[in-house]
Amino acid sequence: MADPTSPIPDPVAAWRSWISQSEQQWNALLNQAMGSDQYSQWMGRMMESYVTMQKNMAESMSRYLGALSMPTRTDILTLGDRLAMIEDRLAGIERILTAAGTSAAPIDGSTVAMRPPRTKQPPTETTPGGESRGT
Repeated sequence: MADPTSPIPDPVAAWRSWISQSEQQWNALLNQAMGSDQYSQWMGRMMESYVTMQKNMAESMSRYLGALSMPTRTDILTLGDRLAMIEDRLAGIERILTAAGTSAAPIDGSTVAMRPPRTKQPPTETTPGGESRGT
């Protein structure tokens, strides 16, 4: 019979140890490879080709959207910038008007309509007996 006080062996301990050692070896090998001049040159060439491909894709997409009469991302960004400039100028005008005391509109953007005083009274209700009842 087995000794009940002996520890139970871990069935995956050898596998965990092998994974850990493999990871350390791959890490050392890849760090050595990435530290070389050849890797740096290769990575530079890859980045250049990626940037060229991205530029060509943006140009072709711009031509495609232009043919469909649709705005491109650049068009939308330009429009957003112009709108922001207009909003800034409008806010400046509102500040000047407020400082001068001749504000036609509040700065918070809400509109206040000037209403004439209410002079008309609501109609009086009549009861079933014909008597007039005021509100």
